[in-house]
Amino acid sequence: MWGFNPACTIWGTNTTWYLAQAKERGTRIVHVDPRLTESAATLAHQWIPLRPGTDAALMMAVAYVMLDDNQHDQKFLDTYTVGFDKFREYILGKEDGIPKTPVWAEPITGVPPSTIEALARLYATTKPAALLAGWGPGRSAAGEQYHRAAITLTAMTGNIGVPGGGSGSLGQCPYPPEEVPLLPEGENPVERGGQPQRNRLPSISGTYPVSASIHANDVFDAILKGKAGGYPGDLKLLYVTNRNLLNQISNLNQGVRALKSLEFIVVHEQFMTATAKFADILLPVNTGLERDDICRPWLYTSLYHIYSNKAVDSLYESKSDFEICCELAPRLGVYNYSDKTEDQWLREIAKSIEGFGEYEEFKKKGVQRIHLSRPLVAFEEQIEDPDKNPFHTPSGKIEIYSQRLADMNNPQIPPIPKYVEHWENLNDPLVEKYPLQLITPHPKRRAHSSFHNIPWLKELEPHAIWINSVDAQARGIGEGDKARVFNDRGEMIIPAFVTERIMPGIVSIDQGAWFEPDEKGVDLGGCTNTLTREGHSPGGAFPCNTCLVEVRKG
Repeated sequence: MWGFNPACTIWGTNTTWYLAQAKERGTRIVHVDPRLTESAATLAHQWIPLRPGTDAALMMAVAYVMLDDNQHDQKFLDTYTVGFDKFREYILGKEDGIPKTPVWAEPITGVPPSTIEALARLYATTKPAALLAGWGPGRSAAGEQYHRAAITLTAMTGNIGVPGGGSGSLGQCPYPPEEVPLLPEGENPVERGGQPQRNRLPSISGTYPVSASIHANDVFDAILKGKAGGYPGDLKLLYVTNRNLLNQISNLNQGVRALKSLEFIVVHEQFMTATAKFADILLPVNTGLERDDICRPWLYTSLYHIYSNKAVDSLYESKSDFEICCELAPRLGVYNYSDKTEDQWLREIAKSIEGFGEYEEFKKKGVQRIHLSRPLVAFEEQIEDPDKNPFHTPSGKIEIYSQRLADMNNPQIPPIPKYVEHWENLNDPLVEKYPLQLITPHPKRRAHSSFHNIPWLKELEPHAIWINSVDAQARGIGEGDKARVFNDRGEMIIPAFVTERIMPGIVSIDQGAWFEPDEKGVDLGGCTNTLTREGHSPGGAFPCNTCLVEVRKG
């Protein structure tokens, strides 16, 4: 489990249960993470702590040990991948004169060479082995290198496409991509005539961003700078639905300045969130108890659907987002916006799902399961018959070397996986002022900022900053003391949780707590984005786990 904490960040509702069964049957579980998480404490045999943002360096050293021991699966690499020879040259130091040995990795990662060697040999010799690479390490200033390195390690061990193995990622859609049912989308007129940005990576849909696109973590910067800052327009109006935007985008204080600069803001909400407080028009949206819906969790990876039935009529003046849009459309000159009722749309969605079954029966039972004849194995068809079932890449193979990336000629996105040193790491001169690395995990008591305002959940696990006892003692901070956490972007006051469950030099604050500034702008709610930095990694990741701070007794 690498940066993977399924006991708190639910990834499939039965994941932790399956891992517990695997452990009971003798499977060895190793947890790599700066924190000893609940998953590690209950499931893992070994915890390997490492510094945030250095995951790719640790994986490079693991690859070196495999190569040095000749324990990699060369036949698999020759058959199913391209570019491994270039990766080998980098790992062995033939490219840059620096072998990526465990000794090289230790000062970067904080992991002893003996631990790296043992991890590499355990992973290389255990058949099959699953590298469950969570998303947290990828949410950093060079996070794409971690994901590419994880995929490369799974290829080096031949664990792709086999039962009990993995692809170096999490989850696979039970449908081919072209069969995933989607509602029809209209054209975005703002992007009409926009020029493709060929120097940027493709989006998740496989299309290149156009010149009208703005990365979500740059939205506040774009509002403040507009065309003068190189953005496609001067933004004047913000329309927010289904999102606590101000709370959940990095550099929140920049966001406050941005929202104050706009001419007009509309927000759909149920609660007075940080974002809702800035609305010129605040439209009350009903809850899931006041409308019907079909729910399919986890980006189409779960094998069931749920019918979320309406329990009561909409209270007071609230309406669903759908109803609001239907009423606004003709007032904005958008006619024939919808030719179906809510129920008709739900039936249309159900009809598009292969093997869904009878809709009225689904409504009655409340759940529709997708039955598979046997467990799904990711990329099994590609491994069994690569000629008939190529991978969805330009080469049709697993691309350890990417010609598309090479053509971009960007040293921050090299064509092979590498350890790329990012900003605000321990070699940054800023560390003299802000010596602690902050990570911002997802907690079990919230879904992003949702459920933060439920008193029982706050009592169950109070919001606090995790700090190692070494760092706490050096600052005169005791358990439960108020801690002042700050950098050049913002400041918060938050209780301290002094613990050995986090590495020295690292602090952790769960993301999603609501921004509550005092009269001086100091956040008393503990929102991590008062501290995080705007912008994104070269591959487009939010860098919410790349952040230097200092902590003092409050």
